[in-house]
Parts: sequence; C-alpha cells; structure tokens
Amino acid sequence: MNTPQKIGKTVYVYFYDDIDAGRVKTIMAILSNIVANEKPDTLYFLFASRGGQVDAGVTLYNFLKSLPAEIVMHNIGVINSIANVIFLSGSKRYAAPHSTFLFHGAAVQLNGNLSLPQLNEIRDSPSKDQDTIAGIVCDNTKMQRKTIETLFLQGETKDVKFALEHGIIDEIKSPQMPKDAVFVSINING
Repeated sequence: MNTPQKIGKTVYVYFYDDIDAGRVKTIMAILSNIVANEKPDTLYFLFASRGGQVDAGVTLYNFLKSLPAEIVMHNIGVINSIANVIFLSGSKRYAAPHSTFLFHGAAVQLNGNLSLPQLNEIRDSPSKDQDTIAGIVCDNTKMQRKTIETLFLQGETKDVKFALEHGIIDEIKSPQMPKDAVFVSINING
C-alpha cells in the first residue's frame, strides 16, 4: 500500500533592503516568531539586497543556519556584497533569469577624528572581514579561495550563468508561489 507523502509547510518570506544591525535584529525577531507560531518545515526567501554591514550579514547567515527549518533562497533581483553571505545560508538556492550577484572587497568607513589606538584597532578589519566572507563562500560553493579573492579584486557584477557554474545557485528559474501560500513581507524603516 502506498502511503501519501507528507508535504511540509512552507512560509514564503520577501525581503528587499539593505543589511545593517537594526534590520538584522528585526529580521531575527520576525523569523523567530514565524518559526515559533507557524512551525514551518521550509522558509522560502524571495531575497534581494544591495548589501551593507559585514558583521550584521555574518550574524544573519549564522542565525539562518541555526533555524529548525530548511532555508531556501531565491534571488529575485540583485545580491550584492554581504548579501551573498546571507544568500549562501540556503540549502537550496535559485536565481531568477535576469538577477545578478556582486562580490567585492571589504572596506572600512572612517568618520571623525581617530586616535592612533583607534586606527590600530580598525587597521586589520577589512582583511579579517574578507577572510570571513571568503571562508563562507568557499564552504558553500564550488569556488576555490583564489577565485574568491580574485572576485574581491574585480568588483564585477556576475550573471546567473556564472552563479550556476560556480555553485552559488542550484538552478535558474523564475519564482512561483502557490496561490494559498503563507507569505510574510519584511519591510523595515531604516
């Protein structure tokens, strides 16, 4: 006798915004509530972002990896900078046909007057950030560290064919949600 296969509950999450500490705190709170209340088997992200703060992006990556639900990421526009790290938290990753990915090196923004000890504290920050990002990309794609370091130097936008060839995505396809989908849009005033 054939037993019907259980289809798990999927919650679709739409996010298009920059990545910073305030937004990441809000995203983590919203997702915690979704997991607690909806108990989804899958969180399917319709995701696009121009990037933002490295520490916030790495925090969100690790948070998403820890959730008791499968994470599916679907690039619906642009995945730039630290948003690539967040995108790579998905165990399945897709990209819409005309979406793009941008990798570039890390930078530090200096504001105001800084003392010598403060300058020493931040001197190595971009190098450490790049090392963290490269490690995550290397762990989650087919790319070797040398390729990733070259991407950081190029700062070029890459298309979906590049993403597929290098294991950033599993498939190129347009997003489609079922008519009766549970859908959450995360819009944050920054």
